[in-house]
Amino acid sequence: MFEKFVDYMFYLLFAPLKKVIKKNNQFYIFLKVIGKLFDQTKQDLFRVREESMIISASELMLGEHGRERDMPRLKGEEVESYRMRLMMKNVIAEQAGTREGILLALRSMGYDQSFIEPYYLLDPERWAEFIIYLGSQSPSGINDISVIDKEVMKVKPARSLPSYGIQEGSLIQVNSAFRSGYSEFPRCNTIICGTWSSESNLGQLFASVRADQSGFKVSETYYPLTGTILASEKFYQERDESE
Repeated sequence: MFEKFVDYMFYLLFAPLKKVIKKNNQFYIFLKVIGKLFDQTKQDLFRVREESMIISASELMLGEHGRERDMPRLKGEEVESYRMRLMMKNVIAEQAGTREGILLALRSMGYDQSFIEPYYLLDPERWAEFIIYLGSQSPSGINDISVIDKEVMKVKPARSLPSYGIQEGSLIQVNSAFRSGYSEFPRCNTIICGTWSSESNLGQLFASVRADQSGFKVSETYYPLTGTILASEKFYQERDESE
């Protein structure tokens, strides 16, 4: 009903005190002065309430929330992704040390389609290791393997060691269609214009269509190079085979 403090306080005055027009009313002038202070205080209180909650905090205050939780913003992480990761802090912490906890940590970084595979399926001697295959529905801004590994190390089981991979696949699609139909039409010179003969004269038309389509799409993704290949701006770097 009242947008400003001065209007509300002036409304509460007794009727005799409001008979003087506002521009000459000393009560209104006084309330207008202090009303600005109260209006500003109200806005400050609303802002404090918004900044105190992660879901409504500004980008600057998100950094403060992250500092309290020992969760700094990661390299390449977008603001809303960082906000979601902060909100998932308690859930991830509750499941730390489990497979689900690792997947939740990856999901908080934008890799919502990742999965984990035991390494002993490839090498029985590496029974204490596992492979994380990174996958996401949309590209994630966090693409540094060292950053991802640091977050995974916080929630992985103490007895295991992670490795990383990216799953790639291809899709072959074959489409086919068949159409059929019939039509009824008159025979030439056997009917009078505008009438049909008493007998039904039928004709049929059959047609079929088959089409095979194929396509090939190529996309390039930058994968950080680790291990025996040195990291650089190039995908491949020459290496001395004698090493």
